[in-house]
Amino acid sequence: MKHSILTLLLCLATIASAAQEKKTMKLVNSNGMEAVITNYGARLMRLTAHNWNGRLEPIVKGYAQPEDYEQNPTLGATIFGFGETKNHELARKIWEVTAADNQTISMRCSIDKGETTVTVVYTLTDQNALDIDYRITCKHPTELRITNGIVFNLTGDCNRSILKEHLWLDSRHINTSDPSGRPTGKLESVKHTAMNFIHPHELGERIGWLDNGYHHAFQLKHPDDIRRPAAILFDAQSGRAMTVYTSEPTLRINSHGPASTGISFQPLSCGYKAGDTPVETTLLPGLVFHSATVFLFTTDPPVIMKPAQENSQPTQ
Repeated sequence: MKHSILTLLLCLATIASAAQEKKTMKLVNSNGMEAVITNYGARLMRLTAHNWNGRLEPIVKGYAQPEDYEQNPTLGATIFGFGETKNHELARKIWEVTAADNQTISMRCSIDKGETTVTVVYTLTDQNALDIDYRITCKHPTELRITNGIVFNLTGDCNRSILKEHLWLDSRHINTSDPSGRPTGKLESVKHTAMNFIHPHELGERIGWLDNGYHHAFQLKHPDDIRRPAAILFDAQSGRAMTVYTSEPTLRINSHGPASTGISFQPLSCGYKAGDTPVETTLLPGLVFHSATVFLFTTDPPVIMKPAQENSQPTQ
């Protein structure tokens, strides 16, 4: 009897250990694009995209092994967008993989002693887009602040400066932030400021006007239409363009300092819907929060980026 009980306990311990194992999974689409995902922090470790002559190169910052992220836990991870106390909580979790195939992986984790459940689905589509889908349920009122910690560099060399890359934003206002990074709801016009990307500008063109580079929450002009681009980033040398779509009304841009080698696009559930209606930032029990982000990659830049392409033609 004692032997049977011991055997059962060992089996349960083995199952529990396997459930907590850090794993990496590769997604591949029909065009050869690859995304490497780990369940440690539900994070994107690697993503490739074609340049203008068809070569696949890495376009996000990351490390070779999940364990390497201990030194930079929010990089590439599913994170809370602001606030110090829970900033690393999702990023340091080993998530449960609930489904996976060649192009999609779904992961889930619980926090707040099981009171809140977060699900993330990554999909690498045949249209060369990385889709990220978030869902949250809760047993008590929960502040909505989930986003991604991905850092992009479209040059194909993630140690190279991105200051020559061009950025366009569907925004005329920033949502000012408090010291913790939480948007206050007070909007300020970007007119005559370094935050004005209504027309495309090189990232390095005006970044010197800012002490710490870009780290601003932009209120989107068309917040209720995920079919409208929220942002476009274009690297003329490689020919890569990335178009960002989001269901959220606010998009935070982070250049990670003034001498930047990477940039983040972090949708936030705050700000204002169409008609200047404030967004509800608290999820109530019994409801399901759903947020979607799409990063679409092409070497045929949108029309608005054509002047940047013509001014800097790639050379062989």
